[in-house]
Amino acid sequence: MSDSNDSNTAGIPDFSVPVFPAVLDSPPDPDGQLGPWCQYILLRYMQDLLAQREVVWRNEQKEGVHQIRVAARRLRTALQTFSAFWEPSVVKRHTRYLADFADTFGIARDLDVMIIYLEGQLHGAHRERRAALMWMLERKRRLRLEQQPELEEVLRQFETDRYAHDFVDYFSSKPFDLKGGEVSQ
Repeated sequence: MSDSNDSNTAGIPDFSVPVFPAVLDSPPDPDGQLGPWCQYILLRYMQDLLAQREVVWRNEQKEGVHQIRVAARRLRTALQTFSAFWEPSVVKRHTRYLADFADTFGIARDLDVMIIYLEGQLHGAHRERRAALMWMLERKRRLRLEQQPELEEVLRQFETDRYAHDFVDYFSSKPFDLKGGEVSQ
């Protein structure tokens, strides 16, 4: 594997993918214990988040930024919901990391939404209004391009931190029941 930090404007880093446990091969028994379901959900949401990294990096689809934010929010919400199954300090650390991670994409998403809106307004706009819409659209596109290096930096840092690997390693371990003992699987 090449160094994930070796990227340039033309190249995409080699985004690493942690080894996910076999628990993701199929959903747990619907009548089974809650712990394995919580584990399954957290790890699936992490997979969803990881699937969006290259889309965001390429900046070819406006939906990528939205989807990575959604995945981070779902993962954070699931962590908060199922926090009783794991060590509270670890859950809190991961929740904070994911919140900061998702926040980084907020401005870019707002700009993407505005660009989509302005592009839609251009169709059928009167000539006088069209010039103003074009000016606003170009300004938003320029601002969005200025945001891209920050998004790339947060993705690089995500790799440098080995965040996904640490997350998967920890949450692949057996969850704990509400009484503090390991849940049998």
